[in-house]
Amino acid sequence: MKIKLTRGKCTWIAVIAAVAVCMTVSRAGAADNLGHGFVSNVTSSTNCVYSDTNGGGNQFWDIQAGGTYTVTLSGVDDAANQGMDPTMKVIVHNSVGGNICVTATQTGVDGVYTFTITLDAQCKTMPIEYGTLTCNPKSPNCVPVAGCQGFGVFAQDNVGGIAGGNEGHLRTTIFDGYPSCAKQGDDDTCSASPTPPPTGSITVCKYFDKNANGFQDAGEPPLTGWPFCINPLDGGTPAMVTQLTANGGCATWSNLTTPGDYVVTEADANETNWHHSTGGTSMIMLASGGTETRSFGNYCLSPSGELTLGFWSNKNGNKIITGNTNGTGTTLLPAVVTLLNSCQLVNANGTIHTFTNSYSAFRTWLLGATATNMAYMLSAQLAALKLDVAYAGVDGNAFDLCSHMTVNGLIGAACDSMTGPGNQLTLAGNPSRPGQEMLKNCIDAINNNGDVIPVAPCPVSFPNPPAPCP
Repeated sequence: MKIKLTRGKCTWIAVIAAVAVCMTVSRAGAADNLGHGFVSNVTSSTNCVYSDTNGGGNQFWDIQAGGTYTVTLSGVDDAANQGMDPTMKVIVHNSVGGNICVTATQTGVDGVYTFTITLDAQCKTMPIEYGTLTCNPKSPNCVPVAGCQGFGVFAQDNVGGIAGGNEGHLRTTIFDGYPSCAKQGDDDTCSASPTPPPTGSITVCKYFDKNANGFQDAGEPPLTGWPFCINPLDGGTPAMVTQLTANGGCATWSNLTTPGDYVVTEADANETNWHHSTGGTSMIMLASGGTETRSFGNYCLSPSGELTLGFWSNKNGNKIITGNTNGTGTTLLPAVVTLLNSCQLVNANGTIHTFTNSYSAFRTWLLGATATNMAYMLSAQLAALKLDVAYAGVDGNAFDLCSHMTVNGLIGAACDSMTGPGNQLTLAGNPSRPGQEMLKNCIDAINNNGDVIPVAPCPVSFPNPPAPCP
C-alpha cells in the first residue's frame, strides 16, 4: 500500500484485501501549505514577548506560558474573501496543550487581522493557521463556512515587515520577569508561569497647615488618625477602603492593579472649625508599576483670646499694666513703658508719641484715637495687640488669615508701616493710608477675639463611618 499525505486529508492510493485504508496525519512541514499572510506583530500589556530568529534565520515570537497576547496577521489575501471579510477563524496549533480556535477581526485595513489568546497548558511551538473552515471545501457535501476544523493555510514568519517564506509561530520562552523581560532560555518543560502584572501603590499624607498656604512647610507637623478612603480598592493591601493615617501622618495602599485610575478622599471632621487648605479629593492615574504620593493640608481656627482697647483702659487692664490689685494704679510698669516705646506709635497730628509711666496719659491717648489720621488709629490698635501678646497670653506665633502673617509678623509689619517720611500722618489721599487701614482692620479683628490658626492642632473627631468616604 502506498499512502500520500497531505494536510488535514488523505488520498486513496491502494486497496488491500478489499479494505480501503485512509490515514490523516499532521503536516510534516509547513512549506506545502503556507499562506500569503504572516505574523506581523505580537503584543502584550502584562507579559513578555520577543521577536527572535533561529540559527537558520527563521523568525518566530518568544512568549510566556500562560500569558495573554494579541497577534496581528498581515498580508491575508488568500482567505476571508481576499482579506475583506470583517472576521475569520484562526487556529493556534499546539500538540502539548491543545489547539486554540479564536475569531480574528479585521483592523479596518484589508488583509490585516488581530486576535487575542490566553495560553493555558499550551507551550513550546505554536504555528498559526488562518482562514479555517467547518469542513473540507473539496468534499462534495461541504458548504464551507468559517470554523475550527482546519482546511486553512499557515501564516508565514516576519522578516523585515514582510512575509519571510517560512512558517511563522509562537514559542514559549522563560523570561526573568515583566517588564524587564530578559530571556533566560527556552521553556521546554512547559512549567514557566506567566509573570504577574506589576502592581502599584498610593500613599496619602496629612499635615497641619499652620499658615494655610496648601504646602507642607518646615515645622508643620503630621496629623495622625485622619481617615482616608480609596476608590476602587481593586485588590489593594490592606484590604480596607478606609485607613487612618499612622504616626507619620501617612497611609499606604499597595498591590494596586496598574495601570489604573483611583480616587483618594479625606474624611471631614465633625468640628466645623477644621478646614481644607488643599482639595479634599485627589484623582490619581497610576502608571504600570507606579507609586504616587498625595499630601493633604488642613488647618483649624480658634479665637485669638485677645483683648480690646476698652479692656486696657478699664480696671481689669489697669491691674495688669500698673500692678495695682484694685485696678486704680496711676503708674505704668517700667516693662510696659519699654514695650510701648519699642515701636514708633504716633499722635493725631502725626508726631511720635513717647510714653511715660503715666497711666492716665496712656489711657487718654488710647481712647482718643480716630481714623482721621489712619496712622494714629493703627497705633492705638497696635498698642493693644502688643499688650495682648506680652500680658494676656496671646500666642504671637498664631497665624492671622486676614494679613497672612503670624501675629508677631503682623506687629512687625504695622510698626514698619509707620516709619519713613509721610507715614506718620496718613490722611485721606495719602498713598500709605490703604495699607495701614488693612493692617488696622486685621489687628482690630484679632483684638476683638477674632479667629486665628493656633500653633498646635485643635481637637478633632470624625463620624463613623467617615464622610464623605463610602
